[in-house]
Amino acid sequence: MSAACCRTAPPETLYAGFCRTLATGVLWLVLAAAAVAAPPVAQLGPGVQELDLLPHLSVLEDPGQELQLRDLLKPEAARRFVPLGGRTASFGYSRSAWWLRGSVTNTGDQPRDLVLRQSYVLLDYFDLYLVDQGRVLQRWTTGDTLPYSTRPIPHRDYLFPLTIAPGQSLDIYLRARSEGPVNVTLALYAPEALVPGLGAEQLAMGALFGSFVLLAMCTALLYGFVRDEAFAYYLCYVLCYGGYMAVFNGIAQQHLWPETPSLWGVGQVVLLMLALHFLLLFSRSLLRAKGRSRWLDRAFGALQVAIFTLMLASPFVSYGSLVKPITVIVAITVFMVVAIGISGLRARQAAAGYFLLAWSVFLGGVLLYLVKSVGLLPHTWLTQYGFQIGTIFEFVLLSVALGIRVKEIRQQSRTDSLTGLANRSRYDELVEHAFAQAASAGTTLGLLVIDVDHFKHVNDTHGHAVGDRVLEGVAESLRRQLPPQAVASRYGGEEFVVLVPRTDGPALMTLAEQLRRAVAASSPAIPVTASIGVASTEDHAFADPRGLFRAADEALYAAKRTGRDRVVGWNDDLPRHPATPVAVAP
Repeated sequence: MSAACCRTAPPETLYAGFCRTLATGVLWLVLAAAAVAAPPVAQLGPGVQELDLLPHLSVLEDPGQELQLRDLLKPEAARRFVPLGGRTASFGYSRSAWWLRGSVTNTGDQPRDLVLRQSYVLLDYFDLYLVDQGRVLQRWTTGDTLPYSTRPIPHRDYLFPLTIAPGQSLDIYLRARSEGPVNVTLALYAPEALVPGLGAEQLAMGALFGSFVLLAMCTALLYGFVRDEAFAYYLCYVLCYGGYMAVFNGIAQQHLWPETPSLWGVGQVVLLMLALHFLLLFSRSLLRAKGRSRWLDRAFGALQVAIFTLMLASPFVSYGSLVKPITVIVAITVFMVVAIGISGLRARQAAAGYFLLAWSVFLGGVLLYLVKSVGLLPHTWLTQYGFQIGTIFEFVLLSVALGIRVKEIRQQSRTDSLTGLANRSRYDELVEHAFAQAASAGTTLGLLVIDVDHFKHVNDTHGHAVGDRVLEGVAESLRRQLPPQAVASRYGGEEFVVLVPRTDGPALMTLAEQLRRAVAASSPAIPVTASIGVASTEDHAFADPRGLFRAADEALYAAKRTGRDRVVGWNDDLPRHPATPVAVAP
């Protein structure tokens, strides 16, 4: 044996060989594990009409957005993909490009014409490749930043036609990137299975946007009648939010401006910001929150500035740069609206309960969508359309709140703003009904006409503000003394009327005397008295309510003429009032 043969290899050479051997072994182990863990090939049998591809996909994140299809067709690229397994293909907000790969085999003996569907429409860029044994058969490039004509089938979803020959295996590569959430939902459909589903979805969308249109029309009609600003703000909110939903669901892209994708992102931001703006105005107006809380007023003003800043920036700043500020603004607006609702509830606003319930249902739907957007829930029909469903319930409950507002407005139109009693218009309705009811039932109806003595002197001496407080005290004293069946109204100025059904003459005079004393005790600081005229259908068959009022007014005139601060009942012997009697509308 020669010396050369007996020469020992240097230690570093042995170490390098060991490292190479170890690295090769680890590589083979990794490749074997990847082969074991690779998702199964999707089998397309003769009876299969619908096939979800997600369980058959692997995913690769490309943070630098540098990879091309040719890089991924190399044999060594297979180990870079990770099977989705039981995970979703919802990757949340990400600046990366996401590659997905899967294989499908036609196991039948007939060619299959299929439609590949991606149902999440808000993807900025979307590349789809069909590969057969390393050869690219078809490529589509589309997305919501590209014209609508780039879609092979004109639809708000992404639909791609393909044909698979018997025994053929196709590899599907998909590359998606977006400045918003990245969600992938690939599924294969036979045309006869896809069309009914698309029809049902179109019907649901028609119902949703039909609801927007119907609600807007009804709100516009109501505003025309009541002229309340809450209805105007609500109308603008419905229109702007409906427009935003049209962009969000791909309806506007398909039907309004299909070849100008630059408008889609700007329109989405502008419509959303306007919807938030009018929502805040509507909330404050409906629950009359303006001035109730200083910090709410200040936060409201600051939020409005932020909303309009984002709206004005949208044509000049990319959507990706605005996503985080928009999310913050939406979150603050939600907090603000809930705070306004709670303040209304504390102020015992009748509509506040329905308002908060509406927002609770809506926020539940929004929460589902947001959790899906960040990748914690899968992209399903419920998570995708959760806040559309919440929107419908929100509008229904807000319509109930508006109904309460209509009731309040109607009540305000019949109520004297100073005293809270029924006003002249309401009295005219009440006396007509009460007179007819008494006539048909054969019961009595009494009427008291009350006038505060020398009230002009109170105003001239102490001012109108003090005079208003005196009238408020008189009204409160009437409310406390009246029996349940009686109704008091402010007829005008310092004159009040009280309708008292089913009460005989002596009891009516006793009640009038109690009211006279109550008025005298209503304002200790500024002594006031009242003169009261009383008339009843028990003593005379009056032809109509005007006759009853004329009799009570003549009794009031007699009380004033004979010294004031007294009660006088009407009878035929009383002298007639020299002034023309005030007529009551029939």
